[in-house]
Amino acid sequence: MSAVLYYFSEMGPYVLLAVPVWLLARTFWLAHKEKSPRAGRELLLALFAFYLIALASQTVLPLPDLRQGLRPLWESARMRIDTQFRINPVPLRTIRAFWHRGTFEQNLINLAGNVGIFLPMGLLPPLLWERWRRLWKTALLCLSVSCGIECLQLFLSRSVDVDDVILNLLGGVLGYLLFALGRAVAGSSRTRRD
Repeated sequence: MSAVLYYFSEMGPYVLLAVPVWLLARTFWLAHKEKSPRAGRELLLALFAFYLIALASQTVLPLPDLRQGLRPLWESARMRIDTQFRINPVPLRTIRAFWHRGTFEQNLINLAGNVGIFLPMGLLPPLLWERWRRLWKTALLCLSVSCGIECLQLFLSRSVDVDDVILNLLGGVLGYLLFALGRAVAGSSRTRRD
């Protein structure tokens, strides 16, 4: 459980820095658009923005030093591809290894963590925007974001693993199913009241 708390403590400073920036940006946006905000929607938008920042803090931040240009990053990535250093292109290899040899905490962080970190990606966009209210669209969004993160991690000297994509996609689909379940429950309770 201490590892879970560690990850949350790592996300905290990024999210705390984002709060005033978000509040200012959103206030100016709403004033410019002359829209009156709906509290529930504003809360969901803020949650989604802070979630994206927390996700970035655990996957692609801090960014590398680019003062020497992109060439050293590209050469490092090419060397990693050639040697397969910290790269797993084989589906289920890492999942099986953790399942058979990992401790409870390792399984919680790697397996459950990769599922859990994408649950909001499957839940919040359908709650916020009509266009994401189809499972295939939300699954495609989750797959694209996860693949994008893994590609960036190649240049950041972090591990690149197809199993992370599989677990992230599973988390996104579970998030969408929570959305669909909530919508069905809300619809049936509305029908009973009418």
